Amino acid sequence: MSSVPSVFSRVPNALSSQLLLGSISRTNNQLIQLQVQLASGKALNRPSDNPIGASTVGVIDNMLERRDQILRNLSQADSMLGTLDATMQDAGDLLLEARSIGLSQLGVDSDPETRRNEAEVINSILQSMEGLANRDYRGIHLFGGSSTGSAPFTGLLGGYQYNGSGNGLVTDIGLGNNTPVTISGEEAFGGLSARVEGHRDLDPDLLPETRLSDLGGARGLGITRGSVSVNVNGVETQVDLSDASTIDDVRSRIQAAIQATDPGALVEIDPVNAAGFRISLSVGTNVTISDPQVGVTAQDLGIDGTYAGGTSTAGGDLNPGLTWITPVDALAGVTTPLGTIRIENGSQSRDVDLSGAETIQDIRNTIEQLDLGVRVEISESGDRISVHNEVSGLEMSIGEVGGGTTASELGIRSFDGETQLSEFNNGRGVDIVSGSVDPITGLPDPDGDLDFRVTLGDGRSFDVDLVGALTVDDVMQAIDDAATTAGIATPGEFRVGLASDGNGIRLDDLTGGGGNIEVSSLNNSSAASQLGILGSASATLTGEDRAKFAVEGVFSHLIALRDALLADDDSGIAFAVDNLEQDITRSTEARAKVGVRAQRVADAMTREDDRKVQDLSLKSSIQDLDFASAAMRFSSLQQQLQASLSTASSVSNLTLLDFLR
Repeated sequence: MSSVPSVFSRVPNALSSQLLLGSISRTNNQLIQLQVQLASGKALNRPSDNPIGASTVGVIDNMLERRDQILRNLSQADSMLGTLDATMQDAGDLLLEARSIGLSQLGVDSDPETRRNEAEVINSILQSMEGLANRDYRGIHLFGGSSTGSAPFTGLLGGYQYNGSGNGLVTDIGLGNNTPVTISGEEAFGGLSARVEGHRDLDPDLLPETRLSDLGGARGLGITRGSVSVNVNGVETQVDLSDASTIDDVRSRIQAAIQATDPGALVEIDPVNAAGFRISLSVGTNVTISDPQVGVTAQDLGIDGTYAGGTSTAGGDLNPGLTWITPVDALAGVTTPLGTIRIENGSQSRDVDLSGAETIQDIRNTIEQLDLGVRVEISESGDRISVHNEVSGLEMSIGEVGGGTTASELGIRSFDGETQLSEFNNGRGVDIVSGSVDPITGLPDPDGDLDFRVTLGDGRSFDVDLVGALTVDDVMQAIDDAATTAGIATPGEFRVGLASDGNGIRLDDLTGGGGNIEVSSLNNSSAASQLGILGSASATLTGEDRAKFAVEGVFSHLIALRDALLADDDSGIAFAVDNLEQDITRSTEARAKVGVRAQRVADAMTREDDRKVQDLSLKSSIQDLDFASAAMRFSSLQQQLQASLSTASSVSNLTLLDFLR
C-alpha cells in the first residue's frame, strides 16, 4: 500500500512534492486498475497483470478448446450410435416378422395361393430392409463400415451388392482406444461370401525388391530392423540395418561387410527355394553373424549362425507374403502366363483372360472390372488369394475353361478336389446313406448304404458307397474304387475327374458301348442328385455345379424365403427359416456391440463434462475477481487517497517560518 512519509523535516520542497505526488499517483493507479477489474469481473485482464497466471490461463484455454471439440464429437457419436441402435432394432423386428411368416407357411395348412401372397409380404420386408441398410446420418452411411460416403447396398444383377469396407468409421472422442461410430454391413447384415478362401499357399519367391515389411520373418514375427554383428576371421563389424527397406538393402550391406576380408564372398537369395539368404565363402574364411546384446534382427532375417569357408550355407525361410505388387511368376506352382478362368454370378457368365496379368494387382483389376460383384483380396494370412461374392441373392462359381488349370493353381476354383461336401447346395451339404440295418437279421446291411449306381454304355455297372466321404476328392476316389472293384479298368474304360469347362464332376465312359452312361439313385439316397451327377449322357456325363457360393446374409436369405414361397417348396422354406435364425442372432450381437459403444460414449461425455468443470474452476480461481475482497480493497484505497491528499495539502502549506517558530 502506498503511504506518505510521516516526517518531512528539513527536506527540499521539490523532494517533498515529488514524494507526495508519487504516493498519490500510485494510489490512483491502483484505484483505476481495481475499477477495471470490478467493471470486467476479472482479476486478470492483461498478461502484465499476472504473467504466471496468464500463462496458466492460456494452457487451460487450450485444454478447454480441445474438450469442447471432444464433447462435440461425443455428441455427434452419441447421436449416430443412437440412430444405429434404433435402425438395428427395426431390422431385428423385420427379421422376426419374416421368420414368423416362414414358420406359418410350414406344414399341411398352407397352400400355394397363401404362400404366393406371403411372398409379396417378404418382398416388402426385403425393400424395407434395403432402406434400413442404406440409412445415413447427415450424409454418413451407418452400415458402410469405413466407407461412409455412398450407399453400402446397391442393386446389381437382380441382387444386392455390398460396396462398403472396413470395420467402422473412427472419430476423435478422447477415449484410450478407437471406438467406431458406424458398423460394417457385413457385420450387421452379412454382405460378403466367405467360402472361396484360396486353398493353396502361393508361397511367393523372395525377390531383391521384396520389402522387409512384407516378410513373416524366420521367427514368424516379422522383421525387426536394427544392427547385426558380422565376425569375419575374428574381425567384427557392426552392420546397421535400421534404415534397410528391401531384401537387396540387407543383402548388399552384409555382403560388403564380408567382402572387406573375403572379396570372393557372395550373399544372395537362395536359388534353391527362393525363400531366404544363402552365403557362399572362399576357403579359409569363417563368418559368424549374430545379434548384439539387445536385438533380434539377425534371427528375424534367418542369418544368425556360423558359416564355414569353401561352402554355401542357406539361411532360414523368411516367409515372404503376398502383396498387390507380387509378380505372378514369383508364385509357387503357378504356370505362366496365366490362362483363362470362368466366373459366373447369377445368370451372368464371363470368361476372363488373365494371360496379360503380371502382378496380383493385375489379376484383381481384371476380375473386378467385369462388374459381376466380385471382390478379390489377399487373405489375412498373407499367403493366398481370396475371392468374395458381393451380391446377396446370387450364386457364384469360379471354374476352368478348355481344360485349363489357372483357377486351380491360383487356389480360387470354387469346385475343386478339396471342396467340402458340407458346402454343397448352399450349405445344406450332401446326404449320404449310412448305418443301414437288415430288417430281418438286425445286422448292418452294407447294400443298404449304397448311394447310387453308374451304368456304362456297354451295360456293365457298379454301385458307389459314399460313407466317410468329406470332399470332392473323396467322392471321386469312391467312384474310382467302386469301378475298379467291379472289374472296370480305370482310366482305360472309365475315368472320373473335374469338368474341363466350368465346374462339376465329370464321368467319362471309354468302353465304346452303344448305350449312354447313366447315374441312378439307390436306397432312396439323394446323394447323386445333390452332387449334380444324377442323369444320363452319351459317353461323357458332366455334372451340375452344386458347390456355388452365395452371400450368407439377410438379403440372400430373405430372397431365398421369397423364392421358396413362390415355388411352394417346403424344404426351401424350412432352410430359409433356419438361416434367418442365424441372421437374427447376428443382428442381436451387432446391436449389443452398438449398445456397448453407445454406453462408452455416454460415460465419456460424463467424464469429459466433469473435467471441463474442473478446468473452468481452476481458470476461474486465477482469472475471475473476488468481488467482496475487491470492494473492501477499493474502500481502503479511497481512504488512503483521501489521507494522502489531506497530508499533501498540509505539508505543501508549510514555510521556513513554520520551522523557525
